[in-house]
Amino acid sequence: MYEFLAIRRLVAVSVLAGVGAVAYLVRSGRFDYAAHFLAGAGGTLILIAATNALWSMLSGRRPSAFTDAAPAIAAATLISIGFGLVAEFTVFAAPVADIVDIVHQSLGAILVGMACMLLACNRRSWIAALVSDGITAGLGLVMIVIGAVLVGII
Repeated sequence: MYEFLAIRRLVAVSVLAGVGAVAYLVRSGRFDYAAHFLAGAGGTLILIAATNALWSMLSGRRPSAFTDAAPAIAAATLISIGFGLVAEFTVFAAPVADIVDIVHQSLGAILVGMACMLLACNRRSWIAALVSDGITAGLGLVMIVIGAVLVGII
């Protein structure tokens, strides 16, 4: 049953991120909006996967304190938004940081964070958690690469 719930969550998050990126392309006609949206979504997925792996390890030691992963997912989402801010103001700030890019990254992060909280699933074993979080992080990396291709970085 867990495997079905984990697959359902990954499919739902992928569809939401894809629909969001396509909506940006159709509505604005700009690839960079979709790219920033996907980068925010992908970066958040990577952090959520890392957080979930840590949460699973901690819940094995203290089950009563770490039963609900929603606080960890929310924290990972906020940290991802913070990373996006830092990246936009340091690495990608040509003359100045573009607030529109920050908004699109943040929207991607928020969408993925909310989807992962709403579609949370309980894990049976640490092996299932490791596989699920590895796939989730890989999906996040794919989203970042697609975003980089859309803006011509890769």
